Amino acid sequence: MLDSKSFRSVIHDLENNDEEFITVLDRIISFAVSIVKNTEELRDEIIDYDAIYQILITDINFNFWLKISNGSIMYKKGINRSATFKVRYTKDLFINILKRDMAGTDAYMKGKIKVDGNLSDGLRFIKIFRLFIQYVENGIRKI
Repeated sequence: MLDSKSFRSVIHDLENNDEEFITVLDRIISFAVSIVKNTEELRDEIIDYDAIYQILITDINFNFWLKISNGSIMYKKGINRSATFKVRYTKDLFINILKRDMAGTDAYMKGKIKVDGNLSDGLRFIKIFRLFIQYVENGIRKI
C-alpha cells in the first residue's frame, strides 16, 4: 500500500511513465480514500457532504468518481451518470496540481479545468482535495 513517504515518488512516476499512469493514479486515489476513512478529523469534515464527484482525465480517457456522503467516501472507476459535480483535467494539469506547481483554482480561472455543477459542491471538492494533500505532505499516517 502507498504511504506518505512514497507519495512524492509516486507523483514522479505519474510524470515520467505514461504506461503506468492509470495504475499509479489509482494507488493515489485509493490512498486518499483510505486516509479519509481512517482519519476521524477528515470524516468530520465531510459529514455534511452529499454529492457524487466525477473526475475525467480527458486526454487519456481515465474516469473515476467519488461518492461522499454523511462522513463516508466511495471510489469507483468509470462514469457515474448521477454525478452532481464534474471536473475535466488533462493528465499534465492533474499532475501539476498534485505536485502543487499549479493551484486548481488558478487553473480553473485560466480556463484549463472545465467544471459542471454548483459552486457549493465545487468548494467542497476543493476543500477535501486540499485536506488530503495537507495530510500526505505532513506525513500523517493513519493507515
